[in-house]
Amino acid sequence: MKRYITVRDWCGQKITKRMVNQEEIIHYILHNPGKTENQIMEDIYGFIRGGLDSNKKYADCLRRALNSGKITRELAQTESGKRYIYFVRTL
Repeated sequence: MKRYITVRDWCGQKITKRMVNQEEIIHYILHNPGKTENQIMEDIYGFIRGGLDSNKKYADCLRRALNSGKITRELAQTESGKRYIYFVRTL
């Protein structure tokens, strides 16, 4: 299910990057319910917030799945404070 794309970096070199996609996020949440956004992105893509890279593409993809009704979230108390945890919407 992992998807990759080839893009050019600022030097014109071709590099292969991991694509962010909803199916992968939904599949992960289905098998690992109750995870926070940070846990989801770290487990799937190895992305850790607070570095040099932006989390915009990860957050946007998660929000699109949330807005389309494929997943839902609940506010919960965690070790580090109040956080949203995500679940796949059941019919």
